[in-house]
Amino acid sequence: MTVRPTARGWNREFVPHTESRPNSNSRERSQSRERPRQRLVDVSSDLIKMRSRRSGLMESSRTLYSSFSRSIELSLDEIDAAKFIQENFKKRECVTYTKDPRSPEGVCKCGYSRSQHTEGIQSNQNEKWNYKKNTKEVPTDAYGDIQFEAFGRRGKYIRLSRDTTPEILYELMTKYWQLKTPNLIISVTGGAKNFSLKPRMRKIFSRLIYIAQTKGAWIFTGGTHYGLMKYIGEVVRDNTISRSSEEKVIAIGIAAWGMVSNRESLIRSPNNEGNYVAHYVMDEQKRDPLYCLDNNHTHLILVDNGTHGQPTTEAELRASLEKYISELNVPDSNYGGKVPIVCFAQGGGKETLKAINTAIKSKIPCVVVEGSGQTADVIASLVEAEGTTLASSAIKEKLLRFLPRTVSRLTEDEMESWIRWIKEIMENLHLLTVIKIEQAGDEIVSNAISFALYKAYSTNEQDKDNWNAQLKLLLEWNQLDLASEEIFTNDRRWESADLEDAMFAALVKDRPKFVRLLLENGLNLRKFLTSEILSELFSENFSTLVYRNLQIAKNSYNDTLLTFVWKMVLNYQRTYKEERNSRDFSDIQDLSPIIKHPIQVLFIWAILQNKRQLSKVIWEQTRGCTLAALGASKLLKSLAKVKNDINAAGESEEIANEYETRAVELFTECYSNDEDLAEMLLVYSCEAWGMSNCLEMAVEAKDQQFIAQPGVQNFLSKQWYGEISRDTKNWKILLCLFFFPLISCGFISFRKKPSDKKRSHLRKYFDFFTSPFVVFSWTVIFYIGFLLVFAYVLLMDFQPVPTGLEIAVYVLVFILLCDEIRQMYMSGIKYFTDLWNVMDILAILYFIAGIVFRLHRSNSSALYTGRVIFCLDYIIFTVRLIHIFTVSRNLGPKIIMLQRMLIDVFFFLFLFAVWVIAFGVARQGILRLNEHRWEWIFRSVIYEPYLAVFGQYIADVDGTTYDFDHCTITGNESKPLCVEMDNDHNPRFPEWITIPLVCIYMLSTNILLVNLLIAMFGYTVGSVQENNDQVWKFQRYFLVQEYCSRLTIPFPFVILAYFYMILRKMFSCCCKQQEPEPTHCCSKKEDTETLAWEAVMKENYLVKLSSQNNKCTEMEQKFKQLEGKLHDLKRMMKDITIKIK
Repeated sequence: MTVRPTARGWNREFVPHTESRPNSNSRERSQSRERPRQRLVDVSSDLIKMRSRRSGLMESSRTLYSSFSRSIELSLDEIDAAKFIQENFKKRECVTYTKDPRSPEGVCKCGYSRSQHTEGIQSNQNEKWNYKKNTKEVPTDAYGDIQFEAFGRRGKYIRLSRDTTPEILYELMTKYWQLKTPNLIISVTGGAKNFSLKPRMRKIFSRLIYIAQTKGAWIFTGGTHYGLMKYIGEVVRDNTISRSSEEKVIAIGIAAWGMVSNRESLIRSPNNEGNYVAHYVMDEQKRDPLYCLDNNHTHLILVDNGTHGQPTTEAELRASLEKYISELNVPDSNYGGKVPIVCFAQGGGKETLKAINTAIKSKIPCVVVEGSGQTADVIASLVEAEGTTLASSAIKEKLLRFLPRTVSRLTEDEMESWIRWIKEIMENLHLLTVIKIEQAGDEIVSNAISFALYKAYSTNEQDKDNWNAQLKLLLEWNQLDLASEEIFTNDRRWESADLEDAMFAALVKDRPKFVRLLLENGLNLRKFLTSEILSELFSENFSTLVYRNLQIAKNSYNDTLLTFVWKMVLNYQRTYKEERNSRDFSDIQDLSPIIKHPIQVLFIWAILQNKRQLSKVIWEQTRGCTLAALGASKLLKSLAKVKNDINAAGESEEIANEYETRAVELFTECYSNDEDLAEMLLVYSCEAWGMSNCLEMAVEAKDQQFIAQPGVQNFLSKQWYGEISRDTKNWKILLCLFFFPLISCGFISFRKKPSDKKRSHLRKYFDFFTSPFVVFSWTVIFYIGFLLVFAYVLLMDFQPVPTGLEIAVYVLVFILLCDEIRQMYMSGIKYFTDLWNVMDILAILYFIAGIVFRLHRSNSSALYTGRVIFCLDYIIFTVRLIHIFTVSRNLGPKIIMLQRMLIDVFFFLFLFAVWVIAFGVARQGILRLNEHRWEWIFRSVIYEPYLAVFGQYIADVDGTTYDFDHCTITGNESKPLCVEMDNDHNPRFPEWITIPLVCIYMLSTNILLVNLLIAMFGYTVGSVQENNDQVWKFQRYFLVQEYCSRLTIPFPFVILAYFYMILRKMFSCCCKQQEPEPTHCCSKKEDTETLAWEAVMKENYLVKLSSQNNKCTEMEQKFKQLEGKLHDLKRMMKDITIKIK
């Protein structure tokens, strides 16, 4: 096994290999580059100085210099590339005229006429023409950018000699053409003649292009706008129309220079030293044996051997380039340090067969499409006949079957060559993979390529024992079945360290099934998740959009868990990157306890990025998975509220609901097994989730389904009744509040524990009166008494000097104030998130304001103001009593309905205000002129139209019934202003406008808007009624937690406890006490036992879940089989009907 490297970077760009040159050549090359560079810099400096002097503006010269410097950088890059090409790339020219006897026009055997040769050439009549002997290399004159005139597309091109070394060519492509090192090479070969492409074949090519996009692959083709290459180019075009430049497909065409039509336009002018743009015209109507270049290829390599009209001269260079790239050592490759190459064959004839033969000899795997015709079908049929004797006659029979016209024109020697090539191919069956064109689906192509690459790796002498490289390859292509069957076999043992590289890649690439496979085969997830790994995940593999949404959610909701997770993410990013802005970390606290829970941290990383399946696999490995599921639900619901993308927000909501369901089902499994341990699980808290327990997390996430399940409700009932047995009737408890001796007489039953002895009478009284339900009952009774006394004082005993009852009211309000201060101190900022707490504070503040006015008894006006404030405050105190009714199963949901209906009314008032203002202003303006009294304007514009909704008739719009005794003309009386009158002292307003206006207003408000409000109320009531029981149980939690967190002393005697707490606090400040060390989660024996038991229950739950899924899968398969049988029966009946007719 290979050792995992410390620095991870499977997807990083590989710096291309460059061959070292002698020092003298490199020095000359650097000097030659510096000369034009210096000339450009000097020219640019002079130009800037001239313009600066001419304008005299420093700012404009600075702007000009920056823009010009950018153009200089571009020019320098182009000059460097041009120099590199001129020094390293050549073209070939024929220097020996050898007349071709088959050509009547005196054409040389190179394909050019004598006039097209250079002057002073030699003539040769006897020797055979050979490009190495009869041609010479001169610097190339065709390179730069190619612009296709008819289509507006642009790419790179170069003309080069057939003997160009692949090292130099690869350096040009990666360094000067700035192509990223490929992760894969797909070499496509097939028919070079025009043919009609089958739709299934187009689908295969479309999938091939998609693979190239996603894998960062290069595609090698013939590069011409003819045959297979033309269709490949069209598919590249169609698949990249809506893609960004970062996802551009690299389609590299390698063609013969002598076979290119209109190639004269590609030759540069002698004086052009910089970038050259060749304007290429595609003349598809031209009738000659030459080919047009394809306009959809991004790069074109034109191979020149000094000939004209002779095809396939590029094959040798293409094969050498592919072999060179396949042998490159790429340390950061996903395939064990190599760049894999696969040959993809479709149809084709002799050249396709030779290409496949060359690839097989170079140990390059080939994928052959069966059903595409010709050579591909010959090889596919022979592969299917594996195991039979491969005789020459059998091969010839296949050739005659699939290539009848081509074979009929072959000589005996050529036929022998074909048969020899096929036999050489069939000797390496492990490098051949056949796919059927009729079965071409979305995954067939990718599966075939991955299988071909794996077979090549697993049978290669150098790589067959490199299991890590094979595992990386299968993981890259997501081939789980192959990995489980071929890599993880029983005869091979894997160490955890050997799988860590693959695990990291599986996490980053979101391969949940591979993560599960690696865990099942020995990877220790806890040891793998070091602080460095988590820091890299949160830094290099964490979406900036997710981080931004997390920060927005934290700032919007001021939530403890969101703040904690945000600080955790920021902490891991800080440890990964040394240089960060210090202000980003001003809030960071010590998060070292989280290191003890790396699996939970990894789970949070997956949840934040909506990795649904991956997060489920990690969740199965966590401890405290009930808490983790609820925490995931909380995070996802919070992030869904701030996401702008509706689809992403909906997906987050779906995943949150799935985890809520998992938490419910898992806790139900736990509770059915052991109630006591399940209840301990509810109060278990963990640092990885901000020290929140399951109940707190479920409430913050508003997971009503979890809170409403029987196990949680039984736990809340135990807390609610304290030591009193839940079997005790409520009326018995209420009766004992007034008749205390009944407690010691056995009238009340208490919970029994195995370790408890017989309760003493004092213990029974203590357990009874410290029960939260008893405290709640006492509080309700005394609160009702407080309201009765307060009402008596306001109605019957409000004197200038406060009476005893009024002072008693002051004392009770002071006790309420002390209780609110204690709650505020305990809850912090969360206190103000509860509407009832805000109402309590508001009532107490109003009461204090009333006391301030009321104590000025010498001022009757202030005394009256104080009484009015007390009366208004009494309303708030009385409405506060509604909160007590949430304990009732019947009244509790009704309170929720009222709260939601108030929200409906709030939105309804916006619509209603539009009609009121519109009608009120129009009515006032039509009836009256220049009313200056604001109070009467308000009455006429707002108040009277508002009352009309409740049935009050608006009478001043009818001139026949208008009463001038109830108005004032001058506006000096406390009456409304009279309507404007005409010269005859009659109302001026036109009744044909005012009366229809009133009718329209009454119709719109009393019928449309009021019925809309009723419909809104009906929908709200219906939605709450559907989950009536669930809503009540969820609201009940808050009441139970409120009284369980209070002091177990009934109101109003709790004031004594407050005095005691203040005195103890004062003494503790004088005497310093050693604070107990904070206990970490899982450090207690009880927590460890509870989590171990939960892990067992989790396994049982997952087994049941898996069996349910298997049953569903079996049912689906049965339905599919039944559907197939019905289809066959239908077809049979149709055949019978046709025969009968």
